[in-house]
Amino acid sequence: MNILAIDTSASSIGIGVYDGEIHTKITTPDPKSHNKTLLAEIDEFCKELNLSLHDFDLFSVVVGPGSFTGIRIGVATINAFAMAEKKPVAEMTSLEVLSGDTDKAVLLDCKHNNYYVGLFQGGSVEYKCMKKEETEAVSLPKEYVEGTYPEKMLQLAIKKAEAGQTVKRAKPFYIKSSSAETGE
Repeated sequence: MNILAIDTSASSIGIGVYDGEIHTKITTPDPKSHNKTLLAEIDEFCKELNLSLHDFDLFSVVVGPGSFTGIRIGVATINAFAMAEKKPVAEMTSLEVLSGDTDKAVLLDCKHNNYYVGLFQGGSVEYKCMKKEETEAVSLPKEYVEGTYPEKMLQLAIKKAEAGQTVKRAKPFYIKSSSAETGE
């Protein structure tokens, strides 16, 4: 199974390709230029690996939380690829990528003294937006998201594909409203 996975939810762009081996690339363009650089980065990386979009059996994307615009760019790109190639999508959250199979709290700084939190425990997950002070009361071991993790994205995409957890079209996942909507 060949997989293309992308993460545009952070300031950097993470690209992962699985073709029997794991290949990863992280680029750090101007955070406001994901829309200008993503397709070129994917094209260049695929050419380095002698692959084209036709070679992929599964597409995967981080659907949030993170940069609102970045999420939309990544989701729209993967949905376009999946529709054009008539292939499924494995969607995942940026918090889920780091969760592994252990009980833990995965936290992502969402500015203004707030964190997006994924509480992974006993095979279930609860997503919240919490003040920094509230996160201190969380008793689970904590792991902080600091960037993008293409290798872990690919591992999770493989797991989701094997479990039949794919969709035709990815949807953005937001824990709270954007700063533009809330005025923060």
